[in-house]
Amino acid sequence: MDALIMLIVALVFAMVLVVVMALIADERRMRIDDRRRDLRGGREVRSPLAEELALPFHERVLMPLIARFVSAIGAMAPAEALENARVELERAGKPLGMNAQAFITLRVFCALAGVGAAIWLWSNPGLSDGMRMPIAAFVAFAGMLAPHYILQKSIEGRHAQIRKALPDIIDLLVVSVEAGAGLDGALAEVVERKEGPLVDEFRRLLGEVRVGKTRKRAWQDMADRVDEDNLSALVASLAQAEQLGVSIAKALRTQSDSLRTRRSLQIKEIAAALPIKMLFPLIFFIFPALFVILLGPGLLSMTDIMGALGGGQ
Repeated sequence: MDALIMLIVALVFAMVLVVVMALIADERRMRIDDRRRDLRGGREVRSPLAEELALPFHERVLMPLIARFVSAIGAMAPAEALENARVELERAGKPLGMNAQAFITLRVFCALAGVGAAIWLWSNPGLSDGMRMPIAAFVAFAGMLAPHYILQKSIEGRHAQIRKALPDIIDLLVVSVEAGAGLDGALAEVVERKEGPLVDEFRRLLGEVRVGKTRKRAWQDMADRVDEDNLSALVASLAQAEQLGVSIAKALRTQSDSLRTRRSLQIKEIAAALPIKMLFPLIFFIFPALFVILLGPGLLSMTDIMGALGGGQ
């Protein structure tokens, strides 16, 4: 058994050594090529094979192998799970450029890591019997649910950014449309001047329209892809205005006023709930400290006085 473990350790060490040596040699070759190109005073014309061989070792070998491995594991998931992961990643803006297969693979590895950590904690003699099972169960569930939880938080954060930027962007659209630009031109102006997740969605919408998709369908696909209530209301308002022949600028201005009114009501609702949320920290943390600061010196003085009176008797 010890010989087998030593053999495995030696093989792993040899593999790591080979990878490190390959990376060092590849980096040295890249520096030599860059120096040679600088001495020649220009960029030499190379064949596609030479261009591919000029890439770093990790981009040429390691990253394709990892991508193929991730795709192979993610492809084993059911089609419904892959579709749900794709929809949620679209709503989150595809963080880290992750696709559905990569997200499924991440969930599998996190679940395996959580179960492995739970087994290790369960067998750890340093934990008491009463704490061993709750901690192991918490670690296992955390490993299983952490990727989905982080993704949901990313979706909520992106929706919050869209809600915050939507009224100002609609105002810019109104100004552009009233100045004589069409809706596509106004969107192009917004894309050029603004940044953020909503602007990224508008940029993608314009690209879809330019390749032949109808404007109505592109707007509806954007609303379905983002799945944010205020943006869906804007798309519905624009579709209704186009169908009824109402001015686009008037529809946009009405939608902007509605969004600001809705945001004002939400802020008032949050402000009204703050006293109740502050009640428990006040009772359990602030009031005890305040009582100690205000009454502590008086209690100490009374204790000294009572001790002096008792000693005098």
